[in-house]
Amino acid sequence: MNHDDINAKIQTFLKELGVPSFIVFGWQHGEGEPEEGKAQFSVVSSHHKVPPSAVIKGLSWALNDIIGKTLK
Repeated sequence: MNHDDINAKIQTFLKELGVPSFIVFGWQHGEGEPEEGKAQFSVVSSHHKVPPSAVIKGLSWALNDIIGKTLK
């Protein structure tokens, strides 16, 4: 299933649940080391009822949290 198909299914699912926004981060280690560019990364998101500024603020918070936990 490609990214657009996954995103469309997420949109439909969230509308059925009545959830205004959702973001999924995916990462899978391929063959070789991540430094060699073998990792696969994707983001699927839906924010059909959330203002873009709120989405950016939420993503900024999540990124800051991940960085803070990683650098400890």
